[in-house]
Amino acid sequence: MKEDTKMMYLIIKETDYDMLDNSYDVINFTNDNNKANEMLQGYNLINKRKDTSYSIVRYEQPLK
Repeated sequence: MKEDTKMMYLIIKETDYDMLDNSYDVINFTNDNNKANEMLQGYNLINKRKDTSYSIVRYEQPLK
C-alpha cells in the first residue's frame, strides 16, 4: 500500500428494526487498522442489545 493513500477505517453500528429498514451509523473512525480492530472488540464487548451489531468498513479516498 502506498504511503500517500488516504485509508480510513469506519466503525459502523447497525440497528435492526422489525418493521423498518435497518439503520447504519458511523460511530468512530481511525487510520490505524489495529486500533480499529481494538475499537470494534470494545464496542462488541459493551454491546448488550441483541438488535445492534458493529462492524468495520475500510474506506479509501477516491483518486482525483
